[in-house]
Amino acid sequence: MALAGRSARRGAGARWLFVGIVITLLVLLVDASLHSRSPGPGQQLAAGAWVDRALPLIAASNTEGAQLDQLWSNGLSMKPAQLTALVDQVASGATRAYKEAVALRPPANLAGSAGLLEACLLARSQAASLIQGAVVETLDASSAGGQQSSQMQSAGNDLQVADQAYQLFASTIPKIGVTMPASQWLGNGNPYQPQTVQVFLASLHSSAISTPLHEVTIYAVTTIPSPVGAQGSTEVLPDAKAITVTIVVADTGNQPERNLTVTASVSPSAGSASARDFVDLLPGQAHTIVNLGPLNPPQGVPVTMTITVTPPAGSPTPPSTKTVVFSMPAPPPPTTATTTTTVPGKKTGG
Repeated sequence: MALAGRSARRGAGARWLFVGIVITLLVLLVDASLHSRSPGPGQQLAAGAWVDRALPLIAASNTEGAQLDQLWSNGLSMKPAQLTALVDQVASGATRAYKEAVALRPPANLAGSAGLLEACLLARSQAASLIQGAVVETLDASSAGGQQSSQMQSAGNDLQVADQAYQLFASTIPKIGVTMPASQWLGNGNPYQPQTVQVFLASLHSSAISTPLHEVTIYAVTTIPSPVGAQGSTEVLPDAKAITVTIVVADTGNQPERNLTVTASVSPSAGSASARDFVDLLPGQAHTIVNLGPLNPPQGVPVTMTITVTPPAGSPTPPSTKTVVFSMPAPPPPTTATTTTTVPGKKTGG
């Protein structure tokens, strides 16, 4: 019987060593799983110590979230230096909270929960940094552009993820006699919606200008019924005898605007050609006029709808105008039917 070569014996020994290592790791993992499911006094003490160090970070994050709320409630009335200091403080505090959370090194039975808290604080840190950049760039730039608007919207998405991560974190903490406090940065997601962000940034830019600035902007125009398609730049509306229009106007200057006339008109028309309403606006305020009308556009031809915001006579505010071109399909031609009448007593045919 031939003996195995020295290299073969070394290979077999290496394989057995690898198998032994794998078995040892499996045993350790099973043991850790059993201990995490049934935490003993030592693990409870370690978990309690970690929670005691995490609670101040959560409290600090809640404070930063409350400071961020001031951006939306008071930002347009704050001086640029104050506003810059506010967003700088929130951004630096959020970054610090995340770094300190990573350094806590949780016990094994809290590893998953701690990871969720870290994810929450990381997302808040990223959002605060995006908001800081958007605000500073808006105050410094010659105008509030689309880049800052996109940054704000991305920040809102990050904050939504952060709040969800925190809810999961709080729900996965083992029962160690401590209830996690509530923590939410996105109680109201409306400030991060595209239209609201655009109005806010434009108004924020205007608020930093020392000279009076009168500016009114039409941000949205929607019709009822809504378009069902488009042919190039022409919207296609379904057949309707009348339409109404919803209009969003905003004061993007730094002065209040009074007695603005908002007019919607269609040309050509098949009846009522225009409708109007009146609004007052404060700097940074947006107002929605719902279902202005009715208007009677004709069918089968392109129709131009013009929305105009006109200030009162003598006002330094320039008017604002927006146009929408749409059409409604022409109604089908009437069908003709042939009717045959038979006279009683009279035969037809040959």
